[in-house]
Amino acid sequence: MSSHSFAERDINLPTGVLRVRSGGEGRNVVHLHSAAGPRLSPVIEMLAAHHKVHSPFAPGFDGTPVHAGVETIEDLADLVAVFIRQECGGKCDLIGESFGGWIAAWVAVKHPDLVWQVVLEAPAGLRPGGKGGLPDDPEARQRALYAVPERAPAETRSASTLMANRKATVLYGNRVAYDEALADRLATIKARTLILMGTQDTIIPAETGQLLKAHIPQSHLTYIHGAAHALEFDQPKRVGNLVIDFLDRGESFLVREKTSALT
Repeated sequence: MSSHSFAERDINLPTGVLRVRSGGEGRNVVHLHSAAGPRLSPVIEMLAAHHKVHSPFAPGFDGTPVHAGVETIEDLADLVAVFIRQECGGKCDLIGESFGGWIAAWVAVKHPDLVWQVVLEAPAGLRPGGKGGLPDDPEARQRALYAVPERAPAETRSASTLMANRKATVLYGNRVAYDEALADRLATIKARTLILMGTQDTIIPAETGQLLKAHIPQSHLTYIHGAAHALEFDQPKRVGNLVIDFLDRGESFLVREKTSALT
């Protein structure tokens, strides 16, 4: 049980009603969920001991209503920007997990005035040559997501909700493996950026992390040892401690140079 209180609420935005889960106190952090949908991960709980964490539900996920005119990843990034302005009142730190990392990268590109620092956790949308991807077979998918199967969260949502989440992912992502428009603008990201990749991730290839590190000016790349794709569940303490250190230290943050994996 978390020692921090998280509450869900619906807020009104110009395009429709947006559900958000918030908890903790301190500087605002916005966490964007993966294609699995919004989940209260151990990392989010760790963050709430240091920050006020907001986790908006992308429209259409977990039974929430879609928004008229919000149909692409870029549209979602613009929606997140509206949310940040309204609920955070200015700049915040931004974390994106896989599908959410794709959105977060676009927020950092299009709305630099709203982002202090950004964490991209194995972000989707930048798989060179279409490498990787999520397996269709449920068992293969589970193995690709979790290197430590017992750390996978118990699923309490209905099959229809999970199917709707998958449909929403396809709608927004349009089955794009490599977002050339985003890749072309990575060099314009001004925010300090932490890129996290799992050493056992087969869904997002290692080349994605290298691409991001090569093009984002103020970026750090590190690999989480023993993690597949679902970083926040596979290795929550390693990920949580690293993210908190990055957000709190800012310009003083250093990644050890002598190893390619956090041990």
